[in-house]
Amino acid sequence: MKINHDCIRDILLYLEESLKIEGHVFLPINLKTLQDNLPEYSAEDVFYSVYNLHQIRFIEGRINNVSNMKMLFCEIENITYSGHRFLATIKPEPIWSKTKTIVSKIGVHTLDFIEGVAHDVAVESAKQAVTIAMMPNNNK
Repeated sequence: MKINHDCIRDILLYLEESLKIEGHVFLPINLKTLQDNLPEYSAEDVFYSVYNLHQIRFIEGRINNVSNMKMLFCEIENITYSGHRFLATIKPEPIWSKTKTIVSKIGVHTLDFIEGVAHDVAVESAKQAVTIAMMPNNNK
């Protein structure tokens, strides 16, 4: 099975908006809620994305008894610092779109590589924005 990078991004975006803390308690989101709120992805894509996000420690929660590709229990409580850092890199749509184009041409699809490319795309975009802002006609 292949990792669906758009699904991973959309899960992280959904979790960032939807996860809540009440007092000092995380209010978890379960796998069914994710699937219901991301209908553009198959249940398998959502499951596999959550499974991999948990494996690489981008999300925390109670995910138990993963065997025969079945989660018997899944409650996501938090996006880790690493997960937030990754999401911050790929969150802006123009950066994500350019990153996907570059990654598809090169053929390397690891999340570390995607994060690195997105970072480089963001830096280049920032350089262009600074150059435009510094032009004499833009200082009015």
